[in-house]
Amino acid sequence: MIATNFVDLSGKWRIIKDMDSLLSINEVELNFMNLNFDGEISAPSNWQLQGLNNFSGTIWYFYEFSLDFSPGEDSIPLLEFSGVDYFSEVWLNSKFLGSHEGYFQKFNFKLKSTWLNRVNVLIVRVTSPREIPGTVWPMNKQLIKGIFNHHDCRPGSGDLERGQDGNTGGIWNKVLLTFHKQIILKGVKFSSKLYNDYNSARVSLELSFFSEKTGESVEEINITVLSPDNSEKVVSSIIKIPSGDSARDLVVEIDSPVLWNTWDLGYPALYNLKIESVSFIGISLTTGIREIRLEHDSVFYLNGKRLFLRGTNIIPEQYLSSLSLERIETQVNLLRDANINIIRMHAHVNRDEYYAECDRRGILVWQDFALQWTYDNSDEFNSNAVSQIKDMAVQLYNHPSIAIWCCHNEPGEQINTLDPFLYDAVKSVDQTRPVRLASNYEEHPYDGWYWGTVEGFAATPMGPLVTEFGAQALPELKSLQRFLSSDDISQPDWKSWKFHNFQYAQTFQIAEISKGESIEDFIGNSQKYQSELLSRAINFYRREKFSKITGIFQFMFIDCWPSITWSVVDYYGNLKKGYFTLKSLFNPTLLSIELRQRRYFPGDKLNIEYWLINDLHSELKDCILIWKLDNTTISEEKNIRLLPDSVEKKSFENLNIKLPENSSEGNYIFEGIIYDSGGNILSSQNFSITIEKGID
Repeated sequence: MIATNFVDLSGKWRIIKDMDSLLSINEVELNFMNLNFDGEISAPSNWQLQGLNNFSGTIWYFYEFSLDFSPGEDSIPLLEFSGVDYFSEVWLNSKFLGSHEGYFQKFNFKLKSTWLNRVNVLIVRVTSPREIPGTVWPMNKQLIKGIFNHHDCRPGSGDLERGQDGNTGGIWNKVLLTFHKQIILKGVKFSSKLYNDYNSARVSLELSFFSEKTGESVEEINITVLSPDNSEKVVSSIIKIPSGDSARDLVVEIDSPVLWNTWDLGYPALYNLKIESVSFIGISLTTGIREIRLEHDSVFYLNGKRLFLRGTNIIPEQYLSSLSLERIETQVNLLRDANINIIRMHAHVNRDEYYAECDRRGILVWQDFALQWTYDNSDEFNSNAVSQIKDMAVQLYNHPSIAIWCCHNEPGEQINTLDPFLYDAVKSVDQTRPVRLASNYEEHPYDGWYWGTVEGFAATPMGPLVTEFGAQALPELKSLQRFLSSDDISQPDWKSWKFHNFQYAQTFQIAEISKGESIEDFIGNSQKYQSELLSRAINFYRREKFSKITGIFQFMFIDCWPSITWSVVDYYGNLKKGYFTLKSLFNPTLLSIELRQRRYFPGDKLNIEYWLINDLHSELKDCILIWKLDNTTISEEKNIRLLPDSVEKKSFENLNIKLPENSSEGNYIFEGIIYDSGGNILSSQNFSITIEKGID
């Protein structure tokens, strides 16, 4: 909202630590002048980042502020919170304003101007408790915090005693006191319907109001629509706004709409809307016009075009207050450079700025609700979850990047009990997007990590929509040195490594990764294994595009804290080998080679087959496919066509790629490269082969 006057309540807040949550507001106010404060901390910030290490319980926040202007009797002040984790109760000048539960929601309290003084005292009681290990946590959780409270990529992982360390509590997002007129435009819900073969759009705006005027008032509203090509359309409308809360619908017709697309299908075109009136403070909105369809619960269509999902799971940061615009832009740049067209916001709701950056860059978002594994089975919990998932859908509704809602990650049997209620709740708020009950275990193949071997991916398991797969890899040495001691690196304390999410049994007993002779060897072996697993899995999956597989989501893109996880980018932004594998094999145009034999005699026909995969909806003509041995061309195919949205397989029987008769013994790099008509490399893959002396 754009307010003419506002007070930013960011800064230093005095605090009282109340670990057992025993203090009452009466005790606090009675002794306010003589309170022994426990110092000051900055807000907005998660309290863990303010030196309250591993603190769980209650923090009382105190903020004194002055008003250097008179708001006026007709002014409506709003006290607006953009994010408090987890329970909050709020008092202003000894008046109780209300309470809130949840970590991601924006919420506000409507005040009366007479409640404000020249000097004011704001008290916020914030409680982020530790759930009782063994009884409540981890199997019967009650806090709706998803991965922030329970996950194998957070501090302590799933350890019963330490898995809730590093509490994310606090006033983590901004607090503002804003001043409004007697009518408040509380929000707008933007929906679009495409018709006439996508040449026309009908935009629906659902406006929500609060009016303190007596009786019904007639107001003129101006809507300015600025299109991506900078053409402007202004629509005026007369509406009636009753006293109290109300909603009104307006419709705007847009001819020849410029559609929002992913970066690989087109351009992420964004419209800017301004909704204004002399009677209330207006709202500005940046959004997009597009149509999303999900067929058979797995095949995505964007603006009528079938889209193969090349995705990753992401938890951008454990402590949302530290996720700056600069860091968001850096991460989304890495996602785009890795040829990713969709992210799965894994089991949590992130800050609004992250979705806005995905809007701008043309990256879709699979949005999970903040439920991770299993929770309390009570009616009270179900009702709370229903309420909060509606909050999520309303709060994020206008982001064109959000393509799908998902109610729960790995719920087990709760997919049949809790999740249907959540599904219906989201559908009641949003009928424009597909909704899935859950991303459950049967969509998460961890061959080569939790069971079996990498070659298990040859069967393209757990499709058609694979929402997790991957393996851990150590970050580079300089990153390890930032969060592990020198002794812990040279002679690992495996309990310390486990706290930082390292999985010992999977690393050594299933993946059989060698520690080597040094930590550098271990890092290299670990990253090599992750890279090879991703390579085999992605190649196998992409070859079955829309035959058996409709999309894949690698797990996990980046570390959310200094740790050792499935990420291909460590917490400090350093790229693992697996990142480059992901980037290469997520290329929309892919040459996928299956080398069926690695040892040859001179002059042998190479035992390969290959697939030409094009996820683009444009044909690529006059391409050239070149086969090289140690950078020397041994075969060339010209005039190759890659049809739109296609997969073409070339079998061994139809190929005649031979090694030179005069090849010497030794190890060689065999490489296939496909070029477009302009000589630019579209895709390449290489392998090590050995040439041996033949039989005379």
